[in-house]
Amino acid sequence: MTRHVPHLYLPGPYEPGRIGVVESTRLHLEKVLRNLGPVAVTYTDGEGLSGSGVYFGGWIERGAEEIQERGHPVTIAVSPPKNKSRARFVVEKLAEMGVARLLWLATARTEGRMPRVEKSALWAQAALEQSRGSWLMEVSGPVAVSDMGRFGSVLLADPHGVGIDDIVVPEDAILCVGPEGGFAPDELPEVVGKLRLARNLLRVETAALVGAALLTHKASS
Repeated sequence: MTRHVPHLYLPGPYEPGRIGVVESTRLHLEKVLRNLGPVAVTYTDGEGLSGSGVYFGGWIERGAEEIQERGHPVTIAVSPPKNKSRARFVVEKLAEMGVARLLWLATARTEGRMPRVEKSALWAQAALEQSRGSWLMEVSGPVAVSDMGRFGSVLLADPHGVGIDDIVVPEDAILCVGPEGGFAPDELPEVVGKLRLARNLLRVETAALVGAALLTHKASS
């Protein structure tokens, strides 16, 4: 049976020839995965560099490395779901999909609390390792709906909008997914278009994933 090769998020910059690992990573490798070394690993700095090396109890010998091209960066702005586990789901799945940036929205009807940025970052890092990616998703917020324009051109997820094939997606597009109760009438952002994600009304976390998939597909087609 082929041995699992751990994929590690190791923020740079790196020393020539070797990479030191933090204590939490060492414990995960040695106590959880029972890899005392030497053992093959792959790693990324979260900024496109991907490499393979050998773990030797506390440090990694650097091997072959390359820069992975990033596709068109996708940004999703989401009002936090009420349930914490659903908010974590949003972070993990968007990170697995290679979304570039997640913005937590603060709206008048938001029922959930935005997870701490540090906690969201840890979820994103774990998802990066699990999906063996090379680009770490940025997570920030809270962002007021009125401030969305400074981040890019806003596309609004709207059940009364048009399909992805009937809309022009700007290069700096941000898909904005509102709270379960919808936006208050006086806080709707200025938008470049309204995108229908599905025939049915979707939950917040489902809408975020479907929207990310549609924008990614549109950018690559």
